[in-house]
Amino acid sequence: MEWKSGVYKMIEWLILFFSFTTLYLGIFWLHVVSLKEKEETKTIPTFPFVSLIVPARNEEKGLFKTVHSLTALDYPKDKLEIIIVDHESKDTTSEIARQLIAQHPHSRIYLIFKKHLPGELKADSFNEGLRHAHGEFVGCVDADTVVMRTCLQEMVPFFVDDSVGAVISTIKVHQPRNLFERIQHLEYIFASFTRGLMSKIDTLHVTPGALSLYRKKLFDQYGGFDAQNITEDLEMAMRLRYHGYKIKLARNSITYTKAPDTFRSHWNQRVRWFRGFIYNNYKYRHMLFKKKYDLIGTFQYPVNILSMATVIIMFLLGGYELFRRVFSEVNKFNAIGMEYFSIDFTQLPSLKHIILQMNILLFFPVFIGLLLGLLFYHLAHKSLKEKWKYPFALVSYLTIYPILRSFHWMVAFYKETFRTKNKWK
Repeated sequence: MEWKSGVYKMIEWLILFFSFTTLYLGIFWLHVVSLKEKEETKTIPTFPFVSLIVPARNEEKGLFKTVHSLTALDYPKDKLEIIIVDHESKDTTSEIARQLIAQHPHSRIYLIFKKHLPGELKADSFNEGLRHAHGEFVGCVDADTVVMRTCLQEMVPFFVDDSVGAVISTIKVHQPRNLFERIQHLEYIFASFTRGLMSKIDTLHVTPGALSLYRKKLFDQYGGFDAQNITEDLEMAMRLRYHGYKIKLARNSITYTKAPDTFRSHWNQRVRWFRGFIYNNYKYRHMLFKKKYDLIGTFQYPVNILSMATVIIMFLLGGYELFRRVFSEVNKFNAIGMEYFSIDFTQLPSLKHIILQMNILLFFPVFIGLLLGLLFYHLAHKSLKEKWKYPFALVSYLTIYPILRSFHWMVAFYKETFRTKNKWK
């Protein structure tokens, strides 16, 4: 029994370590919330030419709304081009693109065809569009995204700073209807809020596909999207950070994305995202703890690694504990047979007994961490001017969803370890 008590002790110490680390990080980010960013007046003497690339493979459901919203941007028509790349779609994507070109004769909309070869991903489609782009700045727009009219006017001025390599938009879920979409609605609000905090301290290292804008010369200098990468946008962001460029969030540039609405589509997307996270953090591991990269190397990447390790270790510990309990109950059943099911519920522990048996040393940091989490959710809603809604989705997000995300991580870790193939559409 000594080895068992040793395992329990290790579990307690690990829970304590992760709880207090989470608590420390929560307090740190809470301090960042209170920091005021420098009020810099960002003006541009003239509107630069912008190319917006829309990679499209079997996107008949979302392409029309996406391109229609791009044509409605409050930006000079002669300074904007929209490049739709039909990656050999098997649906009516190309027909819809032609309709859009006909309906908007005063907008520069181009349809580019690309043959789809085995193993090709979204990066190949974007890179094809990049070869036809003439803009000083190039944007990647997912074909399930709707952009607000002022998006570009909010994003372009950030490039006055020559050290800024990319600017991202604030992403929200478009018209969430079912539970999956509503949970992601909360997830995206929190993600946009944390990206704003990272932008404050210059540790932002993501360029989501919904709408991100890049300096085109950086593609010319460092190459296009990595065609072998399943999260090409994350890799590009980390590549820019590796070469010393900043990424900024334009808070008032709002884009709406279509979230996965089924368990399967949501599962596949998250596993792909987490695989990309693992792969790209390993690829740029040389930035870890390097002062040369400032907080991105000495703080943000270590936190990324710690977060991933926490999920994996806690999943394994939880799995071990579940297995131990099931094994114990099976042994009881084998010992007493059917009498196992004749439980005297009056002998079950009372709520008072449960509270008294709690390990306060473990309960306290977990409880404080939960309170901090709720505070951040409140601040995130306030920051994005969103009302608290979908109470059932919120409860699910705080209780069930973390367990599901743990499975996402474990499957992603397995697939990335054995390098299983992924595909786009």
